[in-house]
Amino acid sequence: MTKTKKSWNVRRIHLWVGICLAIPMALMAVSGILIAMRSVSTVQVPMSWLGSGAVLNQLPIITYLETADGAAWIGNVQGLNKVVDDVVESIPKFAGEEVVGLAAIPGNAFPIVATKMRIWSESNGVWKSVAMGRVRQLSSLPDGRVFAVVGGRGEMADGKPLITQDGQQWESYAIAVNSNKRLPALTNPTIPLHQFMREIHSGAYFFGKGPGEMVWSNIIGWVLAALSMTGLWMWLKIQQHKSKKRAMARGIQTNLVSNIDCKG
Repeated sequence: MTKTKKSWNVRRIHLWVGICLAIPMALMAVSGILIAMRSVSTVQVPMSWLGSGAVLNQLPIITYLETADGAAWIGNVQGLNKVVDDVVESIPKFAGEEVVGLAAIPGNAFPIVATKMRIWSESNGVWKSVAMGRVRQLSSLPDGRVFAVVGGRGEMADGKPLITQDGQQWESYAIAVNSNKRLPALTNPTIPLHQFMREIHSGAYFFGKGPGEMVWSNIIGWVLAALSMTGLWMWLKIQQHKSKKRAMARGIQTNLVSNIDCKG
């Protein structure tokens, strides 16, 4: 018997492209879900899993500060550390959190600390959240006060300029607000396309950053993962069914040949 060669029609091309992309799509879907959950997840994985395969001796510095008592403060992706001479103290409050900014208050032993979505200040051994929202800037002014721009979740959210003298009481910084008002008015506001696409892709455009973004990414991610894996499963079942049919056909053909030989 001669086998008929199958033509590469659109349906067959679509089938094989789907099969080849099923696992990569599932990986993208699940990894996207986990990325969206970054604000509530504390799961850690070995650094050796990174594509580069490099395992660092120390984490890269994100932010650095020296205070009047001679201490060096270092913030990185896994927390905040205080270094005095050869003694290193990790601050438990920020264990596992990414510290993105530090600023000193004159006379205070502890700095003002910025994580991605909050500003923290220490008082009587307790760290308190003193401002909430995306932290865009944290710095010290020449007179010793600390200045911050905080607020909003999206790429172009309107951050509020705040000022503090002691780290506990914060107020709107009128000088910064008024200075910003003197900038030329926008006549045709634009943003880079990739920023807009990021808002669409993450769901922030529809539901905002945070909980809405996580819900959107989970729904879309699990749907894509389910479609990819069920499609791959269906293909495997079809292939198993075809294999059984071919085996049965070969068995029938063998029996026919055997019967003919016996009669002959």
